[in-house]
Amino acid sequence: MDKEHILKTFESIGIPKMQTLVYLDLLKNKESSATEVSKRTKMHRANVYDTLTKLKERNLVYLTTKEGTQVFSALPSELIVREEKDRLENLKLAMDYIKTIYLPGQIPKIYTVEGASAVKSLLFGILEKNSDLVWIYGLAENEHMMDLMGDRLMNSFHMERINKKIKMRLLFDKMPTGGIKEITKLNLVETKLLPKNRQTKTSHMTQIVCDGFVYITLWLDPICTIVIENKLIAKEYSDLYEILWNHSKDID
Repeated sequence: MDKEHILKTFESIGIPKMQTLVYLDLLKNKESSATEVSKRTKMHRANVYDTLTKLKERNLVYLTTKEGTQVFSALPSELIVREEKDRLENLKLAMDYIKTIYLPGQIPKIYTVEGASAVKSLLFGILEKNSDLVWIYGLAENEHMMDLMGDRLMNSFHMERINKKIKMRLLFDKMPTGGIKEITKLNLVETKLLPKNRQTKTSHMTQIVCDGFVYITLWLDPICTIVIENKLIAKEYSDLYEILWNHSKDID
């Protein structure tokens, strides 16, 4: 292994190049004063002394006085390995502790997908989760929604959903009409309308929650869906919808 490789290796564990050069010089030349190290390494004496002080703080050199002159000696390089092993062990202990106080799934995975085809893929992905209940909030009359919900592919979606006995709860923020209202007549579909003071005139967003996933589709151009994969966040959405559901009225 050449010196350059050693320098890079030491840098990777937090020991700067100058400290490594001085340490290697002491390993090779044994006891030395700061002036002697400065001459051999061709570094300024003040920089060398500062570096030796830092190495001493790292327990990589020790200081003695001989005939009134401070001399430095390098401690065995095995100390570096031992120190890194201790750090690794401390890191493992910290990670084990984190696992005991932080529940799995608290760090959400969030990403976006674009296009109507992506929405269809996400919907069919819901069927693979075998969830008992799917919440849909904000499903309103919309050109894009009609393109999605009225085609043969969506008929296949509902046939498979019904076959798997997956219930859908649709929570509307305005009275559904036309093709969207037809969905309310399907099997295993329950629908409610928010109170008048909570209804909207226009709707550009749909939220779907199921089995640890939250899908927020923005009906803009292009259509964009935000996906949140996190059981805790999904549960908070579900709990909110449950509250809204209990304060909403059935759709005739």
